[in-house]
Amino acid sequence: MRLFPCPRCRHVLYFDNDICVNCGAELVFVRSRHAMAALVEGVWRDEDGTTWRRCRNHDLGCTWACTGTPDLCDACLLVRSVPDLGDETVRGYLRDTGSAVRRLVYQLDDLGLPIVSHRDKPDGGLAFDLDASTDDKKVMIGHLNGVITIDITEAQDSHREALRALLDEQYRTMLGHFRHEIGHYYWQALVFPDEDLLAGFRRIFGDERQDYGAALDAHHGGAGGGASWQESHISQYATTHPWEDFAETFAHFLHITDTLQSAAAHGIQMPSLPGQWPQEVTAAMVSLPRIDPLADTDMGAILRRWMPLAAALNEVNRSMGKRDLYPFTIPDGVVTKLGYVLALVRACTSSAQGGGPTRAEPTSSDS
Repeated sequence: MRLFPCPRCRHVLYFDNDICVNCGAELVFVRSRHAMAALVEGVWRDEDGTTWRRCRNHDLGCTWACTGTPDLCDACLLVRSVPDLGDETVRGYLRDTGSAVRRLVYQLDDLGLPIVSHRDKPDGGLAFDLDASTDDKKVMIGHLNGVITIDITEAQDSHREALRALLDEQYRTMLGHFRHEIGHYYWQALVFPDEDLLAGFRRIFGDERQDYGAALDAHHGGAGGGASWQESHISQYATTHPWEDFAETFAHFLHITDTLQSAAAHGIQMPSLPGQWPQEVTAAMVSLPRIDPLADTDMGAILRRWMPLAAALNEVNRSMGKRDLYPFTIPDGVVTKLGYVLALVRACTSSAQGGGPTRAEPTSSDS
């Protein structure tokens, strides 16, 4: 995530700001520009005269701009269904969930990954169904033909942490759920239709034509990928099936690149290791994050920036009595898989550069 200048006074703004703390300007994020705009009497007009205003879901924490009808921003237009908004607890869950949706869409745009809305492509287009588990209903998080279902109850820290402990997971967040499930979406949208990409996928991740239901049953029955799963998978859940391996790997690619960009935006660097240490030790502890996560030539170069930073951030978290920020190791087998994801993202970026803008076009808000 980048930092943004206030369009009125140039003060530093964060992605979720809707008011400048320095000058008091009312702000909206304009997706097509990847920039903040200042509202005047509730509106902002761009050079071609288009009028922008706050998304209707501003009372649910949305900070994005919209134009036309319906009065929803691009991110909120991707949401196909929500629970009863009359329930204040549900509204609280939706505030946290909506923030994860906007951060996801921002990063996908920044990487140049295409987003085709269910409004433009009813069969296979991206949609979010947001629902809440209750005593009488269990919402299953998952992806099916472009539709990502999320249990917004997991926005409650105690509930989500209880599930993480029950499932013996190292990491579980709302944003992490969205990043995993969007991996499934991009497998269907980008990998499966392309014979070369699919062949490469099967060579690296395995043959997805094996029985998915049986694989899930085996995993939940305690199969767990065996004692050596850490040698070639980023998580135990990734051993379930090639689809899950890809989705887990895709999510980690987003974790890594977004955190590196955030560090670069804030000027966080590790140019050397203070003190008297051997040169080979200090060289391994250098991290100079880049604002453009795709500027490095290969995944190995990205990880050489990432691993020292992740280790340092883990220690910072421990100093606060918190869990490790990134509680994972990345073996050589996972580096290869991350490299496949990087190549996939680069192919999308190159395609966009050849035929238009490098970022995904905004979803139409008047369709």
